[in-house]
Amino acid sequence: MKFILFVFLMLMSVSCYANFTNNLRWSIDASARLNSNRALENTSRIYVLGLDSHKVFTSDLGDVGYGVGQIYFTQLSNQIPVPWMFESKDDSKFVFREFHLNYTALPRWLPNIRVGHFTLPFGLEENIDTNGRLLDYYHGQNLGTKLDWGLGLNKVLNNFEYNISYTLGGKDKAKSIDNSYAVTGRVGTLSHLNLVMGISLFNAEIDMVKRKRFAFDWQYYWGTWGLLGEFAFGEDNEQQGNWQKEKYVLLEVNKSLVSEQLKFYSQYIFKDKEFARNILELVNFGFSYQFNTQLEISMSARKQLNSPVVGEKKNLVRFQIRYRY
Repeated sequence: MKFILFVFLMLMSVSCYANFTNNLRWSIDASARLNSNRALENTSRIYVLGLDSHKVFTSDLGDVGYGVGQIYFTQLSNQIPVPWMFESKDDSKFVFREFHLNYTALPRWLPNIRVGHFTLPFGLEENIDTNGRLLDYYHGQNLGTKLDWGLGLNKVLNNFEYNISYTLGGKDKAKSIDNSYAVTGRVGTLSHLNLVMGISLFNAEIDMVKRKRFAFDWQYYWGTWGLLGEFAFGEDNEQQGNWQKEKYVLLEVNKSLVSEQLKFYSQYIFKDKEFARNILELVNFGFSYQFNTQLEISMSARKQLNSPVVGEKKNLVRFQIRYRY
């Protein structure tokens, strides 16, 4: 936290930077989500109200950095299973999503410096923001968390871009817990191209579980069609202190209208963990419709293909309405 304050003061101390309200974008973000978990015979709701802000800091010489602040009050209603950051199925709390500063005024050959709470730079999630959406790339399940507090270095160069970070492993807490940490990095081709490819590395101890991952991801866009994929493999010591190998594959096909108001997607997910009783195979189908710049509705359905040894097949339908003002 002291380093976060230091970088913030460094941004603020740049001479002749613009008034704080200049280059500031913010919106009130509200959503209501209905979840029907047929496997658990449970219906739940999640209500969210928060502030989403983006501020560019400038000086007489140009931009010196930017900050992103997303803080949301989240209320659960009969939510099962209970998300890890909540205490009960009807709990409520303030949640930080992206909350960081990125200093960009160093010489051209030096990296930008990011500090705060940010999404770990790994796989598809590096270029596709899923915060607050039904669309998901299972970042947290694969790595143990989706966002974390820490320090990152990033840069977009002529032919490639990179993002590496060291974070504390406390997830929503800005501290190391039981010696937790996470080292994450991704190097890829330029994200604005029709063909994007990247490789990612991850080495961490979070929630007293050590994880190692290597991943290859790709995105290919042809007109209004998109073909995305992520293949990750590695190992962790989650089971009785023994290292077990793990493989994870996600494939997605999506289609957008020319106006980009309506988008459909379908996903296939394969997960194979050594010593596990069975392989997990899932399919997801979903769509989102943007009525205007403020109102969006979305729906998704998840179905498990193979039969588990214990319990029911995963079967989840979700509907969300979201309004930004």
